[in-house]
Amino acid sequence: MNRRSTATAARPGGARETPTPGGSRKRVAPAPAVSAPAPDKPLYMRIAGELTDAIASGVYPVGAQLPTELDLCERFGVSRHTAREALRRLTSAGLVRRRQRAGTVVIALPSDARFVHEVHSLGDLQQYARTTHLRFAYIGGISLNKAQAARFGAQPGDEWVYATGLRLDPTGDWPICVTRLYLNPALTDIADKLRNSREAVYALIEREYRITIATVAQEFHGVVLDVHDAGNLGVPPGTSGLQVLRSYYDAGGRLIEYADNVHPSDRFTYRMVLRK
Repeated sequence: MNRRSTATAARPGGARETPTPGGSRKRVAPAPAVSAPAPDKPLYMRIAGELTDAIASGVYPVGAQLPTELDLCERFGVSRHTAREALRRLTSAGLVRRRQRAGTVVIALPSDARFVHEVHSLGDLQQYARTTHLRFAYIGGISLNKAQAARFGAQPGDEWVYATGLRLDPTGDWPICVTRLYLNPALTDIADKLRNSREAVYALIEREYRITIATVAQEFHGVVLDVHDAGNLGVPPGTSGLQVLRSYYDAGGRLIEYADNVHPSDRFTYRMVLRK
């Protein structure tokens, strides 16, 4: 397995080092601390948060059934769509399993759950971005080294947009991966747009730059988390992890976005269904 050694996001609450365009490193301010869901957050997130707290406190222990969608509608005075979205968030967080005629059953406590990313199409990557929370610690530029330039089809020393941060689970309470993004310099002003966006980065690119993402290539690697990634994710250094690399290409085969995601192995499951 490979040991990680590239630039990292910061530990929550602490200062961090980030790459500068010239290859040196500088200190930047820490990212804002993660807070509990605010009252002005969407109803489905508030409902999901309350149910998560109820599971953690033992109101709904492992093996117990959660209220049905109709029960949640009556309890919170919301639509069935809102109730369904709240339960879907708990499912993605690995807390419950939903089965036809069996209801919604608690399968793990928040401290034991793992995020389940189920992928059937490119649209599921966009849904993943909407379900989780990406908190950027740094957005700026980077001068590509030889290895990066070779992978990106660029020249060493080329300036690309670089962003790094933590992706948090649907409740916003715990990190599920460190994310590093490398973006083609043709995307002018993309840094400013990233700071104000909650959608998938590739969807932002398609909308703002009229670029169609035609192909997404994925690679999966087993890694050992170094001290930086382990610190950001709240696990001991040397913990096993899953690295997911995604390359986003336009219709002409040009690399537009490269995403490097590192997950603790016990906190993330990638499920892909292939049909003949």
